[in-house]
Amino acid sequence: MKKIFYSIISLALLACGGDDKETALTSDISSEIQVEDEIISAKQIKELKNASKVVYTLPSPVEMADILNETKAVYDVYILNDPDAIDGYVTDMKRAMNLGVYFADLSFTSMFDYAQEAMRFMGAAQAMSDELNIQGVFTEDVMMRIEENMSNKDSLIDIVGSTYMDTDLYLQDNERPVVAKAILAGAWLEGLYIAVSLKTDSEQESQIWQKVGEQKPALGNLVRLLEDCKDAQFDSLLIDLRSLAKTFEAVKLDYQSTKAVTDKASKRTTLGGNLNVLIDEKTYNQIKAQTIALRNNITK
Repeated sequence: MKKIFYSIISLALLACGGDDKETALTSDISSEIQVEDEIISAKQIKELKNASKVVYTLPSPVEMADILNETKAVYDVYILNDPDAIDGYVTDMKRAMNLGVYFADLSFTSMFDYAQEAMRFMGAAQAMSDELNIQGVFTEDVMMRIEENMSNKDSLIDIVGSTYMDTDLYLQDNERPVVAKAILAGAWLEGLYIAVSLKTDSEQESQIWQKVGEQKPALGNLVRLLEDCKDAQFDSLLIDLRSLAKTFEAVKLDYQSTKAVTDKASKRTTLGGNLNVLIDEKTYNQIKAQTIALRNNITK
């Protein structure tokens, strides 16, 4: 099950793809019920399916690196949340959302060989996890594995993904869905924030716009996921997310599907096709401004 979410905490960092990835991912979740002698309940499967709808467009680490290389984008580690800001988060909602933020930041620094910064973000995530009383996730063994793999990018990203998955399953097992969804919301928003904060050549900007535009269905799914909680703690966040979704309405997604193909061995069905994203500069700039304001409101 953990491998399904190998890249989950990359969370919208210039995501690419379309409904084919959602179909394949949810198919995997349905079929892989027993992993490492642990039975995943039907309720957990449903929650994982819902979360997958927010992040199904995620690229692999290799794809992410290729995208940045192609667009000549420049990333500054200082745009990420301050790992020393943890003492300022005093409510469980703030802690949960910023745990998600730190997961996204940790994934990004791990992906691009910022080993020193990755350790700082891991420390921040561990501290937030402790404050939220999430037990048995950031163990001594996990921390040792991280230290031992600081020079192995792929292994480090895998460890981060497994840690996120363990956190989510712990919260589901202990019936704390509000915290789990707040973490997901914080991570997704941080991913979108990083995407709109990338600096690239003017000739390459349209590629960044398109990757951001592809997040339109993920945003809609995130809004519905939080609405389903029916928890007043999400009221303010939902107002802002609905406003952002309103801006995203100007983004047009034209998905041209082809014949579905099923792999008999893996029982995995994928849909071929291309996703064309129509987004103009004005819409992108509005999305960028709203995203930065929303993210900064979470991390302040």
